[in-house]
Amino acid sequence: MTFRPVLVLLPMALSGMAASTAVCAAEMTRAEIGAARARIEQTYQAKVRECNQRFVVTGCLEDARDERIRQLRPLDHAEHQVNAEERQRRSAAARERVQQNEREAAKDEARRKTESVREAAQPASAPTVPGARTPRANPELHQRREAKLDAEAKAEAAKRREAAAERRQKALDRQRKAGEQQLRSAGKAASAASAPVGKNTKPPAAHLPTPSASDIRALPKP
Repeated sequence: MTFRPVLVLLPMALSGMAASTAVCAAEMTRAEIGAARARIEQTYQAKVRECNQRFVVTGCLEDARDERIRQLRPLDHAEHQVNAEERQRRSAAARERVQQNEREAAKDEARRKTESVREAAQPASAPTVPGARTPRANPELHQRREAKLDAEAKAEAAKRREAAAERRQKALDRQRKAGEQQLRSAGKAASAASAPVGKNTKPPAAHLPTPSASDIRALPKP
């Protein structure tokens, strides 16, 4: 039978593929690792179909699975290396960002200190009057503008004074009306207390004299 030579040659061929995979896996990228895994799985499925067509199936399948594991092992190692390199790159990038922020903060602090020293070294200038305006090249236009602004300010101040006077007058009017209302209420109460008895009011009943004993005896008997 020709099955035995084929079973002997199959592990040898797969071992050669595993050796070449182990050599190349150290320099593979993540995409290349994924493609190699797909090829190994495709080859493994083909071997399984081939083994199922043979007389001795169990040994052939075991050899195919073992070879698949041997081929995937260097890919797993390469993937671990790729992950470690990516973590190192991310850590390095994070450290670089932190250092860059620290350098920028140090530059800002040095610039602020320099500006503070420069301002302290400059002589103190005369304080500027709030609202003072620098004359323009056209004095007449500047005077008209100043006069207009002053007139507007005076008009606004007059409006505020009028509004305040109006509010005060309204308050006084309210107080006066309240006082008048109180006086009217007090007058009505006093009038009601001193008013004479009206037509509908009955005078109090007269006090009857108490009858004496002789008056009682003089009464007719029934």
